[in-house]
Order: sequence, then C-alpha cells, then structure tokens
Amino acid sequence: MKFDKEKTLFEKISTGIGILLSVFFSFLGLSEFYIIRVMKQTESYPFGGEGPVPYYYRTAELYSFVNLTYGVAFAALTGIAIWNWKRNKISGFVTFGLTLILILIQLFHGLQQ
Repeated sequence: MKFDKEKTLFEKISTGIGILLSVFFSFLGLSEFYIIRVMKQTESYPFGGEGPVPYYYRTAELYSFVNLTYGVAFAALTGIAIWNWKRNKISGFVTFGLTLILILIQLFHGLQQ
C-alpha cells in the first residue's frame, strides 16, 4: 500500500528553503574547518579567548572541531531533506523545522562564553 500525498506549494517552497539553508550552513561549517584545520590559515582569527568571543575560540583545534560538527550535522540534514523530497516519507515542514532548530542551536551555542 503506497500513499502518494501531493505536497502543497507552500510545503514545497518551505522544503526548498530548508534545503538551501542546510546546504549554506553546511558549506560554512565545512569551509571553516578546511581553512583552519587543513590549510592552517589562522592569522585573522582571535584565538585565545580574549574579548567577547564564544568559548570555542580558545584554540584553533576546538574552533575547527565545532565547525566540523555543525557542517556534518547540516550536511546530514541536507541529505535527509533531499531524500525526503524524492521519497515523500515525512512532511517537508518537519525538515524545514529541523533546519531552523539547528540554526537556532548554532546561534545560541555561539553566545556561550
């Protein structure tokens, strides 16, 4: 028994926006990891924890690990959203909501000093 529920236009748009946001934040996290950990370009970053910066600016390794974690999380969410776009197993609003929740977690995590 197969359910072929048609997605509404609003659901398609919100799913598309969620995928684009996930791709964007995944790219940001993974590119920061690549720049800091692989290429070792740390001159323009305020590592050392001085000033009003999040706690993960203490070391380059910690900063790159945090960015790798968020990059992988957003990449996984992107994969789930694209898979869902093809298979239509869960609502597109769920993937959009998960994307927004992960963005909020990243923002609030950045406020921790």
